[in-house]
Amino acid sequence: MNVQTLDVISVNLWQIIISLCNLLIMFWILKKFLFRPVQNIIAQRQKEVETIYSDAQNARDDADTMRTEYESQLADARTQADGIVREATSLAQRKSEAIVAEANYQASHMKQKAQQEIELEKRQMLREVQHEISDIAVSIASKVVEREVRAEDHEAFVEDFIAHVGDRS
Repeated sequence: MNVQTLDVISVNLWQIIISLCNLLIMFWILKKFLFRPVQNIIAQRQKEVETIYSDAQNARDDADTMRTEYESQLADARTQADGIVREATSLAQRKSEAIVAEANYQASHMKQKAQQEIELEKRQMLREVQHEISDIAVSIASKVVEREVRAEDHEAFVEDFIAHVGDRS
């Protein structure tokens, strides 16, 4: 039994050299026909990945630029909107002041007109009262004198009476 185990364990130098040669030939064939195409494919994929990353970076830069422009335009729009609101507010204030001034003018004009009408009616009523008083005075005087009063005497009497009535009040 001892002899059989030695045959299985024995080292054959030619077999090792042939195996090494086979390994080297296989390595050279794999390198020539497999590794280079695989390396080319890997290099091509690497370029594609770099292109994709470059495009992504460019897109990110473009997006940042567009965002900056958008924010700038938004700030300008807000400034313009604030200006429009301020202008509209001042215009509304001016219109409000003009309306109030017009209303005050019309109110004072109406008040003045009403005072003039009151004054006119007061004078007219005073004339009517004076005329009635003069008629009463003439009738009293005619009864007292029991004579007919002439128109000239009547006018003089009325004017004298009116002058004295105005002094008493």
